[in-house]
Amino acid sequence: MSDIVKAWGFSLFASFTAIASFWLLLDSDNDAYYETKEDFRAPDYSFEEMNRRTGSELGGLKNVLDADLVEHFPKDDSMELVRPYLKIYNDSDEPWHIKSETGWVSSGNEVILLHGEVEIWKNGKNRKRILQALTTELRILPNQEYAQTDNTAIIIGPSSVTHALGFRANFSLNHLELIERVRTKHSKKSSRVGL
Repeated sequence: MSDIVKAWGFSLFASFTAIASFWLLLDSDNDAYYETKEDFRAPDYSFEEMNRRTGSELGGLKNVLDADLVEHFPKDDSMELVRPYLKIYNDSDEPWHIKSETGWVSSGNEVILLHGEVEIWKNGKNRKRILQALTTELRILPNQEYAQTDNTAIIIGPSSVTHALGFRANFSLNHLELIERVRTKHSKKSSRVGL
């Protein structure tokens, strides 16, 4: 009888050990999965008060990107920005100005996505605003000096206020194309642009 107990005891012990090992292996795999998933969106560094200047092929200033806070994500080499402020120069004295609440920059700086309230404006030679556009969610291609949104927008000019659904901006040509549902209100007095 003691041989039967020894045989069953060893079998039970071996079975218990195998089940416990399998359970521990599954548990450790889950931990690794969750750590990897969390690490994917964990920044490897961050800094405050960024000022990045990009030059043109001719040595001039192409654009300037400022942000209050920048977080870099190593998995996709992207950056998240708090209060980004972009200035795009297009061979004129005054750049295009673009501000938003938050933003995202792709690897290689090919795409900038601005989130929250977005404001675009251009000043004239006298430093007064000649155009202002207000929207949310703007996609910018800085190398092409191009931006677009599909969201509602308000465009304020010297003597008009225009509402539209979506626009495309070509900063190099100083051109703004309104997509649809365009309504403009003209006034004899110049519109006040307040911020």
